[in-house]
Amino acid sequence: MSGARHRYRRSGTSLRGVATLAAVPLAAGALTCGWLFLRVTAGAAGCSGSVTLTVSVAPALAEPLQAAAVAYRSEHPAVFGYCASLEVNTVDGGKAASYLRGGWNEPGAGEIPDVWVPDSADWLALARTTEPANRLLIDSGTVIATSPVVLAMPRPMAEALGWPRNQVSWVELQEFLGAEDFWGARGQEAWGDFSVGLPDPRTSTAGLTALTNAVSLALDVPPEQLTERVVTSDMTARRAVLELERRAGLVPDSDAGLLTALRAADVDSPEAPRMSVALLSESVVYQYNRGLGTGGAPVAADGAPVAADGAPAAADGAPAAADGAPAAADGGAGGGMPGGEQLVASYPDDGQTLDEIRYIELSRASADPVKARMARDLLAVVQSPRGRSALAHSGFRPPDGVADSFGPEIGLLARPHLEKKHPLTASVLAALQATFISVHQRANVLAVLDTSGSMNEPVPGGPGRSRLTVAIDAAKAALPLFADDSRLGLWRFSVRLRGEQDWAELVPLGPINEQLGPSTRAQALVDAMDAIEARGDTGLYDTALAAFRYMTGHYLDGRPNQVVLVTDGRNSDPGSLSLDELVRTLREEYSPRRPVEIVTIGYGTEADLGALARISEATGAETYPALDPNNIFGVLVGALTEIPH
Repeated sequence: MSGARHRYRRSGTSLRGVATLAAVPLAAGALTCGWLFLRVTAGAAGCSGSVTLTVSVAPALAEPLQAAAVAYRSEHPAVFGYCASLEVNTVDGGKAASYLRGGWNEPGAGEIPDVWVPDSADWLALARTTEPANRLLIDSGTVIATSPVVLAMPRPMAEALGWPRNQVSWVELQEFLGAEDFWGARGQEAWGDFSVGLPDPRTSTAGLTALTNAVSLALDVPPEQLTERVVTSDMTARRAVLELERRAGLVPDSDAGLLTALRAADVDSPEAPRMSVALLSESVVYQYNRGLGTGGAPVAADGAPVAADGAPAAADGAPAAADGAPAAADGGAGGGMPGGEQLVASYPDDGQTLDEIRYIELSRASADPVKARMARDLLAVVQSPRGRSALAHSGFRPPDGVADSFGPEIGLLARPHLEKKHPLTASVLAALQATFISVHQRANVLAVLDTSGSMNEPVPGGPGRSRLTVAIDAAKAALPLFADDSRLGLWRFSVRLRGEQDWAELVPLGPINEQLGPSTRAQALVDAMDAIEARGDTGLYDTALAAFRYMTGHYLDGRPNQVVLVTDGRNSDPGSLSLDELVRTLREEYSPRRPVEIVTIGYGTEADLGALARISEATGAETYPALDPNNIFGVLVGALTEIPH
């Protein structure tokens, strides 16, 4: 059989009816191939060998696919004379898409699957961007279920905002995140600030959807009209990503990490950390409330999954009641995992929410008659009443999105307003992820501010507003956009500030939240900027080289290491090195293994943009013109969200 890699065994009684079930979740957050979930071997007398169909699924889909595999075992012990085996494992959608782009050859990826069931079609779009992936992904699959992305809140918090009558929207979420004393103003001081948990959009469907909606709302365009150029170049779009990430109280690397934090929280305990909103798929909320699957399935001593009350799971994979019958579809009311409040779902009506779950047969299976038959038969089981029931018992909606068994008692709504996702191009999705990566990385930045006499020039907009005043106001406004564990330092420059030296250190490089005497470094930065006076000429070239060498000596692995230099003029220090000498030296000393970038901002119409571009280019960075001094804040946002080369 062309291209087939079958596992042949001698026939015998040892193959008769063998089924080994193992539901073994690894540590929370380790959802890259995070479960070795199921191996089902079906045997029949007279088999001439065995064939294994490998199925890779998103973590939340593990239990319903387990149920389908068990049912398949009972109905199809052999295919074309071969004993049929199924191997089901879980991989986050984003990680699976990455594996597929590389042809599934990455170390640790395991065996190439025959069938892939991600929890969003976005991952399929992201996967199909390379030739190796397109050789594996020969069709778009079959929709077997749907699940919306929701704003999940602890029930007491949601009810304080009028749930279920009132559903929090994406716009309201942004307003709530920006409000001071949000819960205190509502008589709930013990709940602290309004905070959100944002799972990493590189692995989480909910995280990627939240990113899409944040940019879409900021630009006031439908998500399907976003373009790669807008996402990467528009300052409003980049600021939306920056603010969402910075305002998030927690950005774990997966849904599982977010759920772990939720379980540890108790809104009735003043000492416990609190999270007002967790961005999750509805199916994950259902599983969390029931203590199932991704939400934290208890496991019996023999490795078999059990229901939340400790009873064995039913044969179809659904939770079982004490007598072994499947649990009611509504799951019953409850508080989820011990010590945690039940979550309830708000369904925003102002953004993309409903994801399609697709069963995708890869070329590896379709090219093999035995595996192709097995893949089709497994799909038929998934689409059967038994398969649909298993999906419903794990919180998934049917393809039409209507789930009449859901209700407020389990924190969900049966027929909320749901908008299906419009397909986004892979380039847009990749641009959103790249912008997030640039924002999420904790920076190591030296800010270098031109304080030459020309910075005293007035700017339009009111009396007393000089270039320096506007630049300092913008820098102060940009400070909160740095994460607390970012590292920041401040220099000023003109000419001969320290003997023949053109620059002076105002605040040493270090963590923003670190104590410096009676205050934090953040406050020290503000105080230092308030004390600056503009005077003298512009010692641009010597300062740029000194700042580059300083950051090279203070390089930190795993972070963007940058000099952000703001100037309104051109080099006017006659004793300095030339531009050609500076560029040549930067290129000689720049190390791709320890890259330090000089990001330059040309402030006003008199800035030497050509020289600044050459300086930045020598270190693989960008230069940003701020021709209108009043737009300096937006340009700073662009510099802070630059995607590292």
